[in-house]
This record gives sequence, structure tokens and C-alpha cells, in this order.
Amino acid sequence: MGTNSKYNWINLTGDNDLDRHNIFNYIIENFTKDKTEAEILVLAATFLGKDSRTIFNEIRVNPEVLVPVCLYLMGEEKIDLARRVEIGNALIKYTDGYARKVDEKATRKPLYNFVLEYEKALYTKMANASVEDILVTYPFHQIYYMQGVIYEKMADYTKAFVMYSKAHQWNPFNPKPILKILEGLKYDGRAQDLLRLAMWYLQITYSAPNISAALRYAGYALYLDGKFQEAYAFYYQSIVYQDGETPARFNEEITSVLTALKKDAPYELSRAQIKKLFAYSKIKPYPSEIAFDTIRPLIINHYAKGNYVDVLRYATQYVIFRPNDDKIVRILKASKLNLD
Repeated sequence: MGTNSKYNWINLTGDNDLDRHNIFNYIIENFTKDKTEAEILVLAATFLGKDSRTIFNEIRVNPEVLVPVCLYLMGEEKIDLARRVEIGNALIKYTDGYARKVDEKATRKPLYNFVLEYEKALYTKMANASVEDILVTYPFHQIYYMQGVIYEKMADYTKAFVMYSKAHQWNPFNPKPILKILEGLKYDGRAQDLLRLAMWYLQITYSAPNISAALRYAGYALYLDGKFQEAYAFYYQSIVYQDGETPARFNEEITSVLTALKKDAPYELSRAQIKKLFAYSKIKPYPSEIAFDTIRPLIINHYAKGNYVDVLRYATQYVIFRPNDDKIVRILKASKLNLD
């Protein structure tokens, strides 16, 4: 093959094993930096086996290298979708087997594959236990989620739903699979499951757009269940937290709720009215305090370390819901000044 100027920073030699080694290691070294060029990923895909069975055997022999490489290849849209399916199927087969082995050896169950610091902190807060006891670093969540995305692109929504559900099992705090599952439950009209997951989402999310989404899904579930007043209250509250344009089908959905209530137009609801409506209900159309209790110490810790970008990421949302927290308001202002 010789040296190709397009890949001269890898210096292809024509030795298949050596070039494969160099390419895969280049990807791993750049894996977390978002700098791996699409061209090198497309090239790397050609160095894997020609079918899922062969790729699976390659992963089994060298998982430390090929698990992250295959995961990265699955997400590269410039690689032919059929090829990504082959790679994904091989990685899923290996991952399912690895999951069984991990589960058999586990002294604490269930195990989770948290990715973000917020997810780890939230688990610690909710479980009142160390996250290290149940944390696994193998990327179960990312692998299952990415395969769900691939199946969705193929319009195989049943398989996609299964993959998103597995991703959610390994990381119940991450919004990406939750939103995919909610949309599937909504499409299937599974009111009870939709309400249960929407309320879980409302409990664990802290950003206004995600809170708005959780309220809308819960509202739709209540509408399906014939609880039209409660449904309207959830939709009404979702508007409070909506940032930007209303999402697709929102007007159609709220119109359906109003029609069921025999109302000609939207109407105002006071906090007192909402509180009264849900006085004896376990579900309520409000964000959960536990999410904000979790991110408060993260904000303070990042500020103490001078991580002002991270402060803004959390505090910008925090002060929307807790505007009277003077300490966090001061930290947010100071962080903005330090970044200017």
C-alpha cells in the first residue's frame, strides 16, 4: 500500500498487521478527544473482519483494543450503515456475554455504567451509598445506546427499543435512552409505563428543557388514562419550562386534552389550583428537589477548583429553580466574570 499522503500521520506500510495495529491505536489515543478524523475511521472499518462472526472473534481475542475501536466506528456516519450493523452486532454479542460474566462475579447488584459526574453524584445521593461499589467502567451504556441508534436508522424500531432499554438498565440517569424509550412508549400508547418513566425522568433531571419534556410525556400518559384535568396541568406546567419553540405535536396534543375537557381554549392555572388538584396524588407536576440538591455541591466544588465552564453548566440551570440561593447566584456571577 505504501505511504498515503492522506494518512501520512499514520504512515501506512502495506503490512496489514502493522497498519491495523497503528490505525487502531491511533483511534484509541484520540478516542476521548473528539479529534479522530472520519477518514481514519472509514479506513479502520476495512481492517476488521468481513462479517459479524469474524469481528466477534477478533473482539474476543483483543477486547482492550477492539471494544473502544468498534464503539467509535459504530457512531461514524460516513461508514456504510450495513457495515456499522455488522460491527455493532459483533460488539453486542461480545457485550452480552461480558455482561453475564460481570453479573456472575458481582458482590453487589445491580451494577451500573455511569458516565457523567452528575450521574455518579446522583446515585450517591439517592442510594446513600458509595458509587464505587456498583460502578463498572466497561461501556455497556454507550454500546447498547449506539446500537439502538443504528437500528433506528434502519427503521427496525423493535430492536432499537430493546437496545435503548438495555442502555437504560445500565445507566438509568442518562437522558438519551430515556427520551428514546419515552417516545416508543408514547407511540405504543402504553400509558402506565409511559407515566412511570416520565415521572422517573422528572425526578432525576435538572435542566429546564428536560423537565419540560418529562412533564409533556407524563401529561400524555394521563391523557391516555382518561385523567384529563391532571393531563392539562402537566402540559400547562411544561410550558413554564419550555425553552424556545414548542415541540412537534404539542399543539395537537394540548388541543386533544382541551377537547376532552370540553374547553374551547387554553386556560390559566394558579399554583394553588395545581396544588389542590394533586393534593392526594403521588404524582405532581413539579421538578424534584433531589436533582438540585445534587448539583449544588458540584457547583461549589467546581468553583473552588476554578472550573468556571462547569460551574456555568450546572449553575445556569440551578438558579432558574432556586433564584434565592445567594451563594450560588454569587458563584455564577463570579464565574461569568472570570470567563470574560
